[in-house]
Amino acid sequence: MTNTAISVDSISKHFGKTVALAENFSIEIAKGQSLAILGANGAGKTTLMRAVLGLAVPDTGNISLYGLSPSDPRSRIGVRFLPERISFPKWATPLQMYRQLERVRNEGREMDFVHRADNLACGDLLSRKLGKMSKGQRQRIAVALMTCGTPHTVFLDEPSSGLDPAGRMLVRSTVAELVDQGSTVVLNSHLLGEVEKVCDWASFIHKGALVAHDRLEDLSQFKGNAVIETLKPDIMKAALNHTGTVKEKTLVYPLASEDGFAEFTALVAGSGVEFTGIKLHKESLEDIFMRIMEGETNVS
Repeated sequence: MTNTAISVDSISKHFGKTVALAENFSIEIAKGQSLAILGANGAGKTTLMRAVLGLAVPDTGNISLYGLSPSDPRSRIGVRFLPERISFPKWATPLQMYRQLERVRNEGREMDFVHRADNLACGDLLSRKLGKMSKGQRQRIAVALMTCGTPHTVFLDEPSSGLDPAGRMLVRSTVAELVDQGSTVVLNSHLLGEVEKVCDWASFIHKGALVAHDRLEDLSQFKGNAVIETLKPDIMKAALNHTGTVKEKTLVYPLASEDGFAEFTALVAGSGVEFTGIKLHKESLEDIFMRIMEGETNVS
């Protein structure tokens, strides 16, 4: 049995003279993968999501969702999509919206929705009219509606839009829970720090073209240091011949290359000084984004 959830094979999409997805755009997403789709505004991220869901028809190429064409309604069983812009009837309550959705998808239980709303700190809003809510409150409700139960695939387009820091943290926890339960998650967000905490893979799109696709750990480049977490950084520094810089409860130690990390780890372990962790200092997702996007801009 194939492990592929989504296969995009050599598609393209134009809106008039505007190139939304360039020629021969191809990507595969595995079942249970948590993938961030990243790029500048207008890069083609939302168009890709809509094409996979059958909401936009590619000019060329083929797409399959669990082996089915997006034109087949069966391909969307167990699949959820939260668009960046969502509009609710002002007169409806969240419970009414949930019941209407379930008449179509027939995939969950009302108690699952109530539980998800409670986790997103909007459980007290379920009987309030959506027209009486703030943008942030409606966004929490929208996330609860699209992620409750056990969907096997979830597309989230800027799910933290309009949320305060507490709301963003709750959405991040919800995405992490989906990943833990085995859902395939495709996430488009400009909040790179949050994406980095919940996604293992990233795809970078520039002017409709896929310019990078890999695990975050493989995309991240070495930045020249190892970081030792220890309650005794000064003692550790002395044990390592006073090389390195103490930063709070860490010792940042320069390495000539990434290849020297294994030998350095053995040196730290043999120092006799207690430590709780050691890792290579590598690029953050923001660093990766800027490097890849600046590279593409420079060659355009």
